[in-house]
Amino acid sequence: MFAGGKEPDNPKTLKHLITPKISPDNFRFTFELSRENIQKLRERLKRDQSSSDSKQLRLSTFVITFSYAFTCLVRSRGGDPKRPVEFRFAVDCRSLLVDPPVPSSYFGNCVSAVVSGPLTATTFMAEDGFLAAARFVSDSVEELDETVAWKLPKVLKDSASPFGSKLLTVAGSTRFGVYGLDFGWGRPEKVEIVSIDQGSISMAESRDGSGGVEIGFSLKKYEIDVLIDLLRDGLKD
Repeated sequence: MFAGGKEPDNPKTLKHLITPKISPDNFRFTFELSRENIQKLRERLKRDQSSSDSKQLRLSTFVITFSYAFTCLVRSRGGDPKRPVEFRFAVDCRSLLVDPPVPSSYFGNCVSAVVSGPLTATTFMAEDGFLAAARFVSDSVEELDETVAWKLPKVLKDSASPFGSKLLTVAGSTRFGVYGLDFGWGRPEKVEIVSIDQGSISMAESRDGSGGVEIGFSLKKYEIDVLIDLLRDGLKD
């Protein structure tokens, strides 16, 4: 899908995207935020925001969960606080395209992406880093319109370079309903997305349907230990 209905003039290519090798030291783990955890984080953001922002944040489950995971991940990696960091997440464009409109029953590829642009790690390592992340993600969601679809060629071009550790992307969604799928052998017991080893996390609704969210990570063992402590500590009263 391209602006004006025409493909770019550059020739097509069958070359694979450049992807770094997966380290054999990587481990995967899933951290679950319960519905109560998410509500607690929502109330914290409302409380912290009231003293610093006049604009109300869009505190959806996705905004809260991704902002929390992003903040904890940046903090867990430590390093130079001035280092650049970015986030990226996919966008369902069906409800955004109004000319022509795309019905919700459309079964095909109608997805683009939001890229934050370069940010600085120190913003999220600060005491109000979670609020800062929520502000960036909330604003990104609020600003979505039909133009996001026409930005896809540039997003794909930028994606041709290795992501590196500075960029965090989201695979999956809190609204896909993956645990409700049944291909004839029953509902899945555990869903994992295999493409999160290159600077991504996965997100899915909790398997028990309680309103929580499962977040999947792929990191070195020592990074996991630090991250788990940060994720748990942030949920304490």
